[in-house]
Amino acid sequence: MRGGAQNQPAGRGLVLLLLAFVGITAALCTVFALVVTVIQGWTEHTEAQWPTVTARIERCGLDVYNHRTQSYWIDCRLSYTVRGEDLVSQVHSRSTRAPGRVIWEYPAGQFEGMQEWVDRHPEGTPMVVHYDPANRSKAVLVVTDMPLAGAQTSNNLKLLGFFAALSVVLLTIARIARPRSAPYA
Repeated sequence: MRGGAQNQPAGRGLVLLLLAFVGITAALCTVFALVVTVIQGWTEHTEAQWPTVTARIERCGLDVYNHRTQSYWIDCRLSYTVRGEDLVSQVHSRSTRAPGRVIWEYPAGQFEGMQEWVDRHPEGTPMVVHYDPANRSKAVLVVTDMPLAGAQTSNNLKLLGFFAALSVVLLTIARIARPRSAPYA
């Protein structure tokens, strides 16, 4: 008769298998989050080194991003001059669902906050941007109070930490709690 494995409750093995599966999935999410964080962090670092110029808002609105899901984003058309060349660029926020279409959002009131931001930035409002020296019509905001816009590396690092910690905890629990095989008696 073998000891150990036969004396455990019936569902324990299934729970441990589930813990290991979720732990491995979290580890894969950690790798994905790491890759995204490195790429986005490098992109944001590179953009922060671009030259700056003061642009003027030509048009800024809360526009439909996706008709099917009724999503909206802030979309701004900016104009600026670099070395005597008049340029036009677009900057925009990430998207959010329309009011009444959102079950849960954090932070609350994103659509309304976006509309308030657009209302405070009419045509002619100055806005400092970084422009790409290799493609001067590509611009990013230097500092932004635009809702759902700006650098994402800090949020990516939080997500990376969450998945890393989750995978370590779950895989450790699954390893510690796994049944030990006893020698044959």
